[in-house]
Amino acid sequence: MPVFAHAEVKVAVTANFKPTLVTLIDEYTRMHPKADIRVSSASTGVLYAQINRGAPFDIFLSADSDRPKRLEKSGLVEANTRKNYALGQLVLWRKGFSSVNAESLNTLTGKLAIANPKLAPFGLAAKQAMQKLGTYTALQSRIVLGNNVSQTAHYVKSGAAEAGFVALSQVIQRSGQSKDYWLLPSHLYSPINQQMVVIKQSGRPEHETQEVMAFHHFILSDAGQSIITKSGYQSSKMQSIPRVKPDVQ
Repeated sequence: MPVFAHAEVKVAVTANFKPTLVTLIDEYTRMHPKADIRVSSASTGVLYAQINRGAPFDIFLSADSDRPKRLEKSGLVEANTRKNYALGQLVLWRKGFSSVNAESLNTLTGKLAIANPKLAPFGLAAKQAMQKLGTYTALQSRIVLGNNVSQTAHYVKSGAAEAGFVALSQVIQRSGQSKDYWLLPSHLYSPINQQMVVIKQSGRPEHETQEVMAFHHFILSDAGQSIITKSGYQSSKMQSIPRVKPDVQ
């Protein structure tokens, strides 16, 4: 359905997905020049708390399925809009090192960065992986927590941490960089099943609601999913999560 009036769409996005969302917005607004999509980014837990307090977001792109389900049960979500949009993949990034693998955790001498497990699903996945590998207790005193996975990546990039658990999407598109990360096997952590919802907003004009739903549909479309998989995620259409690197150019 074409939208002729100016329409603002306010999107709350988990930190790991923000760069990919920007790419999706660029493609969407190329096709829908009247759309005005505004982005707010933080950890999933922080955004969930803001929405519960009445933040005026239209779409919430979470890094898990738990918070969208909770919002739906609270009656804050438009019917039939809770959808899987991506499956996140966890990596151990050790900038400047080669042959990064599970054994790398035993040779760390500096800080290890992870996102706060209470706020960020990628942080929870990192904790689960270390516990299954039997390294969490030994490393706990050297762990530095980021508010979200973007801050965690910054710690590694800046050298404040020797290594960190981040999203695959944050490391695969660095031009000219060697493969200095390890893509963790799926059995080491619970699936990072990322879901989105459309938030109920009383008084939202009809033309804005149309634009909100159009962008929601675009993210799930073949064009949207192609962008998502090229950015380091598994497609939302996948039922299982084989941890293989996507074919990215």
